[in-house]
Amino acid sequence: MTSASDTQPPYDRAVILNENGPFNPSFMDEAVRTLMRTMPLDDTEPKGWQDRRMNAALLAMTALHPRDEIEVMYGVQALAAYHAAAACWRLGMNLQRPCGNSIRHFATAASSARAFDSMIRAIERRQAKPLSVPQGRPEPQAWDTAPDPAQEPAQVMRHWEGRCLREQVGPQPPPADLPDIEWTPEALALAEDLLKKARTDKENEGLDIANTEGILPGGGMIVMDDPTQNQMLYMGRRLALMYRREYDENLRKGINKYPRIRGIKTGDLIP
Repeated sequence: MTSASDTQPPYDRAVILNENGPFNPSFMDEAVRTLMRTMPLDDTEPKGWQDRRMNAALLAMTALHPRDEIEVMYGVQALAAYHAAAACWRLGMNLQRPCGNSIRHFATAASSARAFDSMIRAIERRQAKPLSVPQGRPEPQAWDTAPDPAQEPAQVMRHWEGRCLREQVGPQPPPADLPDIEWTPEALALAEDLLKKARTDKENEGLDIANTEGILPGGGMIVMDDPTQNQMLYMGRRLALMYRREYDENLRKGINKYPRIRGIKTGDLIP
């Protein structure tokens, strides 16, 4: 006696990648392209390794068994988070000169790993329920037949571009005869000096720098016994900038908390 399991063809989870699979090939093409754009490919590694990594991503997508387009999008997001975590773990573990930056990479890797876990749980919660079939659902169709020209992606997007730009004027293309700009070391040094001056002017905005004595060449000041009003205002501004720089550096290292306020005394350097 033959059971139903003996006569039923084996389940092919890779059928979602076929052009005549369960999903519109235009949607799947874009989903695969989006997934490939998240891959942490290394130009220095052999081409075969890159192909293997991309093929493994497609196999992982089929392992999620998406039943509709929404679950395909869930899968792309989950795999993107997985690749982000793997790339950050590698950076944190193998940088030649971490200089404290490993903490930032470890924090990002852990956050991406949690995002991957959340996406997988979201897929499992959704797949625990049967798909709802709305009334009036269209009949299946063969995707490899001649498509409706009006439904071609290019034609659809041209239509939407026309609707979105109906009352707008798009940006004009740059003239074709513009010369190529080549930044020389002298020009880069000049640009850096201008940016530094603009940054300094912004930091000292509202202060009477001309009548403030004791400013060091690097912009700092030594705390004195009896500072003038201008000097107190300047030192207050420098302290605020110091704490802001320390807070920004902590954020780059994955530390999201305000720096500890420290007291100052005569003779201290406020950078």
